[in-house]
Amino acid sequence: MRRALDALYLLTAWIAASSLIAIAGLILAQVSLRAFGSQLQSADDFAGFALVATTIVGLAPTYRHNAHIRVSLLIERFAIGTPVRKLLERLVTAVSAVLVGWAAWNSVHFVYESYIYNEVSQGLLPIKLWYPQTLMAFGFIVFFIALVDDLVTDLLGGTQSHLAHAAAGDEMPVEK
Repeated sequence: MRRALDALYLLTAWIAASSLIAIAGLILAQVSLRAFGSQLQSADDFAGFALVATTIVGLAPTYRHNAHIRVSLLIERFAIGTPVRKLLERLVTAVSAVLVGWAAWNSVHFVYESYIYNEVSQGLLPIKLWYPQTLMAFGFIVFFIALVDDLVTDLLGGTQSHLAHAAAGDEMPVEK
């Protein structure tokens, strides 16, 4: 199960990175085509869709590698390993899982409604909105899975992934 989850988190990291590269490619293409008096139709729509994919789909891998910005004013008041700190870390992870689960549920419902009502973008190219929205829902679902994964790991006596990376001083690793 661990290998499957790690593969899922790696997949989301690759999707987020690919979306970021797509944004750069769209911008480069737009700048180049403007020099010749042309443009890509709906490039700003595609860049917006890629930005959402980069941001939302990238949540799980950045969380697991301790690359999120955390507001830890209260938690840092307690020494690492103390019962109060462990309880607070579990509580924060549990509340985060509930909130992200709610976001995932609503995102899936949002995609479903866009599909049922056949909503399309308002740009020059009519794009069915449920296509890019699916990446948003997928990102929230995987982030929810990552939070539940860490909570279960913590409750079974392990260390949450972001805390393990923080303790080791790791940055986001480059996969080989």
